[in-house]
Parts: sequence; structure tokens; C-alpha cells
Amino acid sequence: MRRVVGASSPAARRAHRSFDRGITVKNLNRIALVASLLFSGFAFAQTEFTSVKIPGSTPNSTIAINNDGTVVVNIGSVDAYQVYVWNRDSGSQNIGLSVANTGGVAINNGGDVVGAGDPDNSANFQAFFWQPPDGFDWLGTLGGGLSEATGVNDSGAVVGLSYNGASEQHAFMWTAADGMQDLTPDLTSIGGATATAINSTNQVVGYYFPNGSLNTLGFLWTQDGGLQDLGVPGTLPFAINDAGTVVGQMPVANGYRHAFSWTQSGGFSDLGTLGGEESTALSVNNQGWIVGTSMTTNKNGYQHGFVWTPAEGMQDVNIVAKLTSKDQQTYSLQVNDSGVIAISTNKASFILIPTMTVKVKSSVNPSVVGQPVTFTATMTSLAGAPPDGEMVQFMDGDTVVGSATLTGGVVEFTTSSLSAGRHSIVAEYSGDANYLDTKSAKLTQVVDQ
Repeated sequence: MRRVVGASSPAARRAHRSFDRGITVKNLNRIALVASLLFSGFAFAQTEFTSVKIPGSTPNSTIAINNDGTVVVNIGSVDAYQVYVWNRDSGSQNIGLSVANTGGVAINNGGDVVGAGDPDNSANFQAFFWQPPDGFDWLGTLGGGLSEATGVNDSGAVVGLSYNGASEQHAFMWTAADGMQDLTPDLTSIGGATATAINSTNQVVGYYFPNGSLNTLGFLWTQDGGLQDLGVPGTLPFAINDAGTVVGQMPVANGYRHAFSWTQSGGFSDLGTLGGEESTALSVNNQGWIVGTSMTTNKNGYQHGFVWTPAEGMQDVNIVAKLTSKDQQTYSLQVNDSGVIAISTNKASFILIPTMTVKVKSSVNPSVVGQPVTFTATMTSLAGAPPDGEMVQFMDGDTVVGSATLTGGVVEFTTSSLSAGRHSIVAEYSGDANYLDTKSAKLTQVVDQ
């Protein structure tokens, strides 16, 4: 994914608290980068996700995920985080940036990780770009003493914030070919600017304090069009997908803030809340799924994760993924294009995997010995079917009787070799980088003489 939420330095956590009620120049002046990132009867009739705990992860820390199911995890104490990548197949790997107070905040589909570290323990964070297996690049600054990376796309273009030579905070885009480009060169405000995300066509979103203003404006930046203002003062864009859908947080009439989505053609849509006064959208995938955080009621102040889909609207992640602890509150989360959600809570970090169901049916039952029988297995989940070409096996008890590849979530196998008697046919899917293995209920196929 091209956008993640949060960073894990102490500065980041101080910035996160500044968003509880309103935004001030003082709160965002030094560490606006991570501030923007750290926000951190239902329609679903059953559990739509299976939760898998990420071992060793530190609660209340930044998390991000790409389309291969690889997760960026920050592990450590308040003052000494280290950056790891983790997936279900290979486990955890320390990316090897052994400097104090490091935070990884984004990962692309090539496995490149960006964030910020403190190479000389001076509290002057420097943006980094890590590529497996090539290692690290420090990205420098726009002339000042600080930079922080917040997002990276699959071409390796990085965005974030940096101080310039006048100690003004500006938004940047960095590429290996052109280095660091100032996206807000005319800005002289105290609050400065932060780029928060970039998509595959180098559309960049973020926010800035216009000169003379004490409040933010959201922006969309393109190489050809420059800076386009988004929304009213107080709007904070946090993510953009490849279709140009922008999500974030915007002021609403009652003085609070709600999660929004925006498109060039349709403008702004208020996504609502889970029952409380405020919500924030933090990530959007290329299927239009949006995840973020929301207060659940005005009374207890619990902040849960939400998943919003075009079909179902906003749903409480604690319910649809059975994160059962009553007081489990969400810190950061992100969704990839397969609908897998990486989430960090005050208890632990998890990936939430759409639960696949498999149903198998027979073309004729009972059949007779030697008669062709076609078994059809259909797979589906809230996120749809697994990718075309993945394998499903048909089992008769413990014996593999056939296999075939999925097309549109459907696979067929035909056999005429079943012996007389009763056969317990099960379709088994072995899973992939995103989805867990699963199997159908038994279908009893009766074969007569």
C-alpha cells in the first residue's frame, strides 16, 4: 500500500495527542509529519475476519501492510523502537537500522520501507528509505536539520516533510533520479506543510498552514497542476488510492471531525462515526475499502477501528473481527488490496484476514459407477474470491482425487472413477500470502452399481 498511518517516536505520540480537540501551530510546528499519521445491530451477520496476532509487536505503535501481506512493525520501548517486517510465511526480520528512536511508517509492494530515524541522537530525525536487499539510504533534507518520510509508492517515490534552510517545514517528494523536491516552495507559515501519501501516478496528498493562517488546509499535488486545495480549513487528508480517492478527517457542523472520502468528480462524503462524535479515515485501498478510527459513544470514549466498504458502509472492526476485549482501542491501521487489515491496538498488533468460505456441490447425486460427476467448489469472502489461478484440491477422505485452478472464485473437477459406495468429498484451499487455508463441509457422494 502507498500510505500508512503513524510513526513511533515520542514526538509522534505527543503530536497524536494534539488532535484530540483541534489543531494548533504549536502542536504541529515540529513534528507535523507523524501527527498527521497517528490517528489514531450490524450488517455483517457473522465474523467476517480472522485475526492473527503478530508476535512481539509493541502495542500502540505504527503499523502498515502491502499487497503481499508483509507488515511493518515497530518493536521496542518508548525511547528505542526498531523497525521489523513480518509476514505469516517468513516471520520477523529486523531491517537493520540500528539507530535510536526509529519508526517505519510505510511499505510498498516491492517491500521497500520508509520512515525516520535519529542517527546521532540529536532529536533531528532523518527520513530513510530501505530496500531489500540493498539496505538504507538517508534522504537528506531541503536544507534544514530535519526530515521524515511518510509514504512511498511502487516506483520508489517517497513523500514526507522536511525543514528548509530557513527552518520552515515544507512538504517534499523524493525520487532516486531527482532527489528531494520541495512541493510547497512559497510557504513561509510557522505551521508549514506535510505530505502524507502518494499513489502510483505520483499524486500527493497532505496538509499545510496557508501563510497568515493558524489552521490547516488539505491539498492534492500533481507535477502538472501543482497544489490544489481540498476542503475547508481544518481538513486533513491522510491517504490516496490509485483512482485518486482521498480519505482523511474534516470538520463537521457540530465542531467535531469526521472521516471523509473525496473524489475529483464527486467531492466530499462524510463517512460518519461508530456512534461517537469523531472519526478519522487513515487508509484506502484500490477496491474503495476505507479503514480508520472512530469514537464508539460519547460516554465511555472508546476508540475502535472501522472498516468502510461501498456495500456495507462503516462497521466496527472489534465486532466483525471479534477483537473481544471490551476496552481494546485502536491506535493505527491500514488495509491492502486483498482486504487484509493490519491493526495496532492498546493490547497488541494483528492482521485481520477476510474469512473465506468454500461450498462444494455435485452435478449428479446419486450417480452410478463409471458415470462422470462434476464437483464445483465456490469460494467467497467479504473481499471477494482468491486470485484466479490458485489451486483447490478435491479430497475423498484422505485421498486427493483431483485438483483445478480457480477462475472468478469457482473451480470444477470431473471424474468418472468413483467406486460404488459413499464418498466424503471436501474441497480444500491451501491459502496464499494474504488468505488462510480453508475447506468446505463434507459432501456425501453416493455411487450406485
